[in-house]
Amino acid sequence: MLIDDQTLYREALANLIMKHDHLDVIAQVGFNNEALEMVDKLKPDIIIADPCFNHENNFPFIYQLAPRCKDIHILLISSPCSSSFYFDFIRAGVSGIVLKTQTSDILLKAIDRILSNEFWFDRALLTSALKEIEKPSQIAEPRENGLLAYLSKREREIVNLIVNGLNTISIAKTLHISEKTVRNHIYSVYGKLEVKDRLELALFATRNGISPEPLA
Repeated sequence: MLIDDQTLYREALANLIMKHDHLDVIAQVGFNNEALEMVDKLKPDIIIADPCFNHENNFPFIYQLAPRCKDIHILLISSPCSSSFYFDFIRAGVSGIVLKTQTSDILLKAIDRILSNEFWFDRALLTSALKEIEKPSQIAEPRENGLLAYLSKREREIVNLIVNGLNTISIAKTLHISEKTVRNHIYSVYGKLEVKDRLELALFATRNGISPEPLA
């Protein structure tokens, strides 16, 4: 489902997406109450929205939309803007952000990854967003610190790579293991740390001193 106030832009995106047989656009609508009604009625797998046009109204719409989409992925197409906006989007629950400075191939790759229940954030974008929570007020609970002790050495390596913004394929290549093995480790980490997805894992790790850093 596409949400944007510019009809020509929506149609161009729809034509791009529907060139791929496994993708279909089931609705196109602007940022309005009709969009919320259609989300509730159609239950799309993924919503692609560009809130930057008329952002003063559309940014709040995203924050209103996200809580209604617990089982629906949201991918934003965004102009480069303040990292605080990115952090607010991530905190609201979006699954990915593709910048308008990136290519259409990147957009299509992001859609596929998100539909596979992964996140899609540029590493630099994710790093700046995670740094927003590295403040004195963000103090880890003692219980959280104890949970980290249950991770194996390999699981800690994978957590570090996730915090640095790597996806499953990149982690597998970095550690020279299969993607299936990476996924198994990630699900094990979710259970041990009591988190439900990569974003919660990244936030958990950052609260406990595992920060994004340049990879060797």
